[in-house]
Amino acid sequence: VAPVQDPTIAGPLTQAGSAITGGRAKEAVDLAKSALASARNASDKALQLPVLRVLIAAHAAARDIDSALQASREMAKVAKKVGTAKAHVFARISLAEALLASGEPGQAIAAAEEAVALAGEGQDAELTTAALSAVYGVHRVVGKCASAQRAAEKVLEAVQGKKKAEASALLMVGDANPSSKASLSAASKAAAAFRELGDEVGEGAALVALAFAYGSQAERQYEDGVRAALSAVSIFRERGEKTAEAVALCTASRANSLREDKQDAARFANEALQIFREQGFKVGEAYAAELLADAPYASLQQAGARLMIDEASLAHIEVNETATQDSLENIVAALHQFNHRGKMEHFKAVVLHVEGSPAPSRLHSFAIATGTFLVGIRSVGVPVVSCCWGTIAGPSWGLAFGGDYRIAAADTTFVTPILRPMECLAALVGQQNYAQLTIEHGTLTAGAMLEMGMMHQVQPDAKSAQKSAQTQAKRITNFPVLASRQTLSLMCPDAQTYVNVQ
Repeated sequence: VAPVQDPTIAGPLTQAGSAITGGRAKEAVDLAKSALASARNASDKALQLPVLRVLIAAHAAARDIDSALQASREMAKVAKKVGTAKAHVFARISLAEALLASGEPGQAIAAAEEAVALAGEGQDAELTTAALSAVYGVHRVVGKCASAQRAAEKVLEAVQGKKKAEASALLMVGDANPSSKASLSAASKAAAAFRELGDEVGEGAALVALAFAYGSQAERQYEDGVRAALSAVSIFRERGEKTAEAVALCTASRANSLREDKQDAARFANEALQIFREQGFKVGEAYAAELLADAPYASLQQAGARLMIDEASLAHIEVNETATQDSLENIVAALHQFNHRGKMEHFKAVVLHVEGSPAPSRLHSFAIATGTFLVGIRSVGVPVVSCCWGTIAGPSWGLAFGGDYRIAAADTTFVTPILRPMECLAALVGQQNYAQLTIEHGTLTAGAMLEMGMMHQVQPDAKSAQKSAQTQAKRITNFPVLASRQTLSLMCPDAQTYVNVQ
């Protein structure tokens, strides 16, 4: 908020900032508290404001959300005593950061926008820029890329003519919405602007954003993305910026994954993992480990699920856990449309053909990861028969258990534990089986699943399982539609309980 000259405050405050950046949250909290104690003894109340900002960030990094909110409330009280527009604006910004950390994005956005309004009243361009940057940060974390881009563009307008600030604002635009052409252009301009200013760290950061943008375009430019990421690695390595180098290596790993180069993707991710471990940066270590685990699946891409209706009025859905969001939404919409318009004349039952093929989480669409696809299928209100084969793990568990009648191929492997089970899983398989599926580590065979009553049939192979599912669905559809609906409402869990436990 203001430069701190007192060494008893400035020293611990600087160290706390470094500790936060290095992933040492508890150390940062202790240092910030030490600086705050010195600031409280000072006659100038305004000295507490920058310390409280750092303390809020430290508590958020340590996942102590209650303490972060308490510090933000204290900052608001201090700002009221200080009485300046700057104090009130930064108090709102800090409150937005604390609310965001507490999982209240709506309130965080409101607090950040209040800061923008307060800054606008004072006609202070610097304050307005800081408040807009806070709005950008909240939208960026929440994942509202278009809103983040608009906020970043407003920052860019506000700092026109100031070369250093303009380069930073271009970087914000470049990082805001990587899939847009505007962000790609801004990231490229930011790299050039930082290069002209002689700011190598800024140039490296802009190159990382540029690499992400190249890999996120509708027509992905893989080679350009790899080159930008490797340029950033070279810059940070020469300057000895270890953490930044590891981040750039992660970007290079991601770029090579998109290029379907498994070896380089694994190599760069492993290098990043080692650096993060040396630096003790746990968040980065977890990110690099995830990239390393995903490297063998570099050639995997999302594929659309398929819907077919046969002459027996059965709706066949071919799906696996890499199904695209659009294809799943279209299938659910089509089933509901047929159901309401045709009065059950178009289809009488659903057959889910589930191919068990584990994939990294980046390939899981929202509908698959959360179980909302199953909620959509179940809410149609017709019997569902599921058949599965391959390796059932992760979101595939929900698809396999989504049927009223469940069939598996004999060579199917079921991997436990289920980390995010459906809410109704205990009702489907019994409490004892539920405990085994969600606690034990290992694998189960299709025969074991049949013995425990979790599968109704086991067939020799995938083709036999699919044929048996179709036959069973035909048997079910021989019953009157009304009787089927009544049975479903009496014996099956509610449709909304097929969502995954978060």
